[in-house]
Amino acid sequence: MKTVSPSQPCCSNQVDIDRFWALADELQRQTVERAQAMFAFVETASPQRLHSLLLQYRYFTSYYITDIALLVARLQPGRMRSFLADILLDELGGGDPAQAHPELYDGFLASLDVAQPSPQTMALAGNIQLLDQARARLIDPACSPAYGIGLRGMGGECVCQIYLARLYQHLIRNPYIQRNHDRIAWTFWDLHVGEHDIAHREQLRKLIGDEIAGMDSGSVEALQQGFCDSMAAWSSFWSNILDEASKADDAPAGERAAVAELVLGPAAGHRDDAIHQFHLAIGVHDLQQARRFYCEVLGAKQGRSTRNLIDLDFYGHHLVIHQTPQTGDDADHSFGSAFYGETVRVPHFGMNLNWRDWSGLAERIKARDYGFIDPPHVRMRELPGEHATMFLSDPSGNCLEFKAFRNHDEVFSVIFSDSTKDIFGLDALAEKAAAA
Repeated sequence: MKTVSPSQPCCSNQVDIDRFWALADELQRQTVERAQAMFAFVETASPQRLHSLLLQYRYFTSYYITDIALLVARLQPGRMRSFLADILLDELGGGDPAQAHPELYDGFLASLDVAQPSPQTMALAGNIQLLDQARARLIDPACSPAYGIGLRGMGGECVCQIYLARLYQHLIRNPYIQRNHDRIAWTFWDLHVGEHDIAHREQLRKLIGDEIAGMDSGSVEALQQGFCDSMAAWSSFWSNILDEASKADDAPAGERAAVAELVLGPAAGHRDDAIHQFHLAIGVHDLQQARRFYCEVLGAKQGRSTRNLIDLDFYGHHLVIHQTPQTGDDADHSFGSAFYGETVRVPHFGMNLNWRDWSGLAERIKARDYGFIDPPHVRMRELPGEHATMFLSDPSGNCLEFKAFRNHDEVFSVIFSDSTKDIFGLDALAEKAAAA
């Protein structure tokens, strides 16, 4: 399966309007030629191969409506936002669910006796990865709305229409399609290869042309980059479909994957498992003085404490301050700090991950025969803040720790309440556990 990563910039950082349109026109010309050659086999394909090809396109329609809605949500009020909102309404059937484009395409598939998706005929895994990658970039704050317009505006309306139009030209010449022409539900195709979709493409292009002059060079470059990434993704998307539909009858089926559910954030009371929280442990000369500075001056929130360390919620990240041992020369060095029956090296840094990613990283390190300072294990079993941990050093000797909390809400949990007056509760538990 072919997948793509964000492409390298298509030209230099200084992107002017004329060069952008010249590039867009050339890429679309190449796409027309490629699509013509790519879909030639459709004219003589068997019904089974046609079904395989046509079913796989259905998964793009599953993503496209949500992607356009996400793009609209990111845009500032204006003509572009209103235009894309009109496209979204059109995709949704103008208020009639039966006329929503995915429903129309399902009707087309049903009229060809294409079975509805089942666990055995789910989407090609490579294509789901492409769609997930595009959506991730679409909602990534690091990717500008201009990038999204290139990726799913031009890359959705304009490029998709090119492929569908060329596919349709070959599809209607297929003997199986010709024999069943009168019973086939063609509404989806009437909208996507006729004047309706062509008008959308021309309106979007004109709107970009009207507004692009008001964009700074960075926005124009982002628009172009989004369009380039979309072109690359579409090429891989259709190549994956054609490879699957044209492979030998006795060849194994390609890997499948379920269509992903859209998750914009964790449900109430739960954490998204995509935990990526920076963790840093540093030494300080005076633990309480440092606590006052980080909490009272910088606004951190105090978590669990021991005699020699304090956990801090540092604007969502995990900072731990450790009391530096006093030395004769009063110099700071790497040192060992006691923590729940273990000794950890300070300073160190790393990440708090979810359990799945932590386990995968542990296996990755083992597979590369890279040694651990402290191998993967679990601390504080059955206590608030139970977590898995592992230590290793980089080639320069910098110490790294990677953690995964059983319940991520307990990263900064305090063992005892303030009413106990025991700020060293973790030490007491460790001592009790050692004596047991």
